[in-house]
Parts: sequence; C-alpha cells; structure tokens
Amino acid sequence: MATRDVRHTLPKTGGGSSARSEAGRTRARKAGTERYRPLPTGTHGLDPELVKRDQRSRLQKAMVELIAAKGYPAVRIVDLAKLAHVSQPTFYSLYTDKEDLFLSAYDEVAQRTAKTVIDAYESDGSADERLVVAMRAFAGLAAQEPETTSLLVLGAFGAGGRALERRRLAIEALERSIYARRDGDARAQPTDLTIKFILGGIREVTAARLREGRAGELPEIADQLAAWAACYPRRLPPGLEAPPATRGESEGTGGPQASERARRAEGRLPSGRSDLPRQFIVKSQRERIVDATAAIVAERGLAALTIPEIARRANVSNQTFYDIYSSKHEAFLGAQKVGMHEALRITVEAYEAQGEDWPRAIDAGVRALLEYLASEPAHAHLTLVDTFAACPDAIEIRNAAMSGFASYLAPGYALGGASGEVPAIAAEAVAGGIWQVLHHYIENDSLGGLTGTGPQLTYFALTPFLGPAQAADVARQSAAGTDSA
Repeated sequence: MATRDVRHTLPKTGGGSSARSEAGRTRARKAGTERYRPLPTGTHGLDPELVKRDQRSRLQKAMVELIAAKGYPAVRIVDLAKLAHVSQPTFYSLYTDKEDLFLSAYDEVAQRTAKTVIDAYESDGSADERLVVAMRAFAGLAAQEPETTSLLVLGAFGAGGRALERRRLAIEALERSIYARRDGDARAQPTDLTIKFILGGIREVTAARLREGRAGELPEIADQLAAWAACYPRRLPPGLEAPPATRGESEGTGGPQASERARRAEGRLPSGRSDLPRQFIVKSQRERIVDATAAIVAERGLAALTIPEIARRANVSNQTFYDIYSSKHEAFLGAQKVGMHEALRITVEAYEAQGEDWPRAIDAGVRALLEYLASEPAHAHLTLVDTFAACPDAIEIRNAAMSGFASYLAPGYALGGASGEVPAIAAEAVAGGIWQVLHHYIENDSLGGLTGTGPQLTYFALTPFLGPAQAADVARQSAAGTDSA
C-alpha cells in the first residue's frame, strides 16, 4: 500500500467566519417587522398568558437571529429587547438573564425539530420508506430555517456549560423518542450505540452544510442520508455489544487525570545558563503549556482558563508564555492542533501497517485511535468535548482533522456495499457518527469503557461498504484477537 501523507493541513486561525458573520448581520438587518410584530397594546382584553407566550416567542426568535448575526457573547439584552419589541423590564419579568433565554430558545428549537421528524416518521409505509420521509422533513426544516437548525446542531460558542448539558439532554430525549416508536420502549439500549451513531452522522453532515452556507443542499442529500442510515439493521449483530458509558469514572479526582506522557513532561528545566539547545528548551516549554491548557479545560472548563493559571501549571513564567502564544485563545487552539495531529498520526500508522487489507486497516485504525484517546484523557476532552464551547476557529481545526479521518474510508466505495451501491455521503456520515460516540463516552467521563467500543465502531465504519454481515465478521474477529492477546 502506498504511504499516504498524514499531514493534513489544519486551517490557520482568525477570520475564518467573517463572511458568514457578515451574512448573518445582513439577515438580521433585513428582518421584517412582521416577524416581531407585538400584540396590540392597551386595554385589548387578551389573556395575559397569551401575551406572555407571544413575548417569549419574539424574544426566542430574536436570540436565534442575533446569535447568527454576531455570536452569543456579543448579544446584549438591550439588543434582544429592541429587536423583539419588548421593554427591558418585560424581558426581566420573563427571563432571569441572557442565558435563561438562550436555554429556553434551545429547548423550543429541539422540541419542535424532534416533533417534525417523529411526526414524519409515523407516516404510512415500510421502515425504510418512513425513514426517507423523516429525513426529508428534517432536511426541509433545516433548509427553511438554517439559523434555527444551526443553533440545534452547533450550539452557540461561549454559551457555557449549561448549554452543552442542554445539548446532551436534547440528544438523549430524541433517542428515547426513536426507541419508543421503533421498539415500543423508550429506554435506550446502553450497549447498542446504533441510534446514537446514526444521529451523530446526520448531525455532522447537516452542520457542515449550515456552517458553509449550503443549507439549500440538504433536501438534495436527504435520500442519501436515509439510504446510509438504512444500511444498519435494526438489531446490532451479537458479539458487538459496547460497555455502557458510565458517568463520572473520575468523580472526586478533579476531572480527567494527566497522562503518563504529560506527567513525564512536567517540571521546569534547570534555570540559569544551560547547555541545552534553545530548540529543545522551547519545545519542552510549548509541550508543558499545551498539556497545562488541556488539563485546566478538562478539569474546570474553558471559562477557568487564564494565562497565570496556564503558566503556573506549566512551570513557566508569564513572559515565557507570551513568547510562545499571544493569548489563551491561541494556547487552546495550539493544544487542539497537537491532539488532533497526534490522533491522526497514530491512527494512520496503524491503518497502513495492515497493507492492502482495507477492512483490517480500518479496524486497526479505530482501535489505535481509541487507545490513544484513553491514554490522553485531558487532550481527548479538549478535542472532542470542549471544542463546541470554544470558537469558530476551533471548529475549523476539528473539521479539517475529521476530513482527514474520513479520507481513509474512500477505498471502501469500490467494494460496492451490500446493495451494490454505497451512498455517496457514507464516509462523511460515518466519521460524524463515530465522533458522536467518542464524544458521548468522553463527555460522560467513561474512558474505561471507550476502548471497549472498538468492535462496534469497526462494524459501523465498514457496514456501508461491506454490508452488515461481513462487517460484523471483521469486527468479531478483531474482538476475538484482542481478547486472546
């Protein structure tokens, strides 16, 4: 097998979303008064609760529009009140603060989207036909309301931990609804990750088009997404069960613990004159800063990241920090790039070691990735969980890395799948689905169970290209080999 260049270029930071932001501002300026037209004032005899519902609805719409226009951190209550045509005292009579309104808007979007999809799925027809109808309904809604759907699938940068928690709860609620309609039982199957994986793939494909201003393409690829999802049987083949993602494995330990590599890198180099090469000294300082950044974010969240704390944890001076990074934002992006590059490098090395046996190569790459993430808990958390709370630059880095991973699925298209034709969207959707599963385990602080998902993830990755039976055989043989090792 020819050696591939694994140095997928991660984007330079800064300015990556200026065009989209300007487009959002233009849409906000053009919003007509009809959308925010208040109910009549004065003695109108309307039910006070109806008036409050109308005011809440206008404020929620204003929040979605302003986030799209200038980002969550820049949204002010005075702007919300002005756009929604309510007074600031009225705002505070309805919501405690900006975050309270954001969470309310998010819940409304999540519930409305779920209802649209579930109602469509309950139409007449076979399971595959209903899946197509549901996918078309979701794609149509996303194309019609891109800003609203973006809030659902992407969240809002800087909205904080409660927003991420609300995203998790919304995903779990949708999963329960799907289980209830498919199996007559709303309880999720913790060892079968199929629904979570499929939703993750759909979310990733949707998010990519929304970020790039290509929402109009979604109805065109709805049938492809439905065909991809239909590749996976309703029941997981036996022998591929994954360990449940038990929350809080490191509870009481201050969050994910430093890896062995990070602990070896700790400690200040000898002070004063040194015979060590300058390049070596800077490399050591940069590595410690990167590890400290990842550890702080994993333990205490992005809001707790400060330059003095990074410098203290890295055993460097503030001046040394500024010699290497211009800001804590750049340090975060630096840590993310390091984690992404290393994950891709290790995955590709394992992949290429299998020669021309592509199914085995995919399996080896999946297992190597899981082992790396489990060995670097702080970097795993920053890369897979904290990215969504950071900034658009972090998403661009993540997307470039995911494209790199997805490219190694491309040889599978020549295999034809079980039906003789592989949905064109399969590689992108598989990468997104696997990302969602990894996110699920790491967000739940369940690194101990993460490596046990290998056989099921291999099955997910191979099924569109080999068919479920052959994909399950490869995954089982890998599991048997791992168990006997």
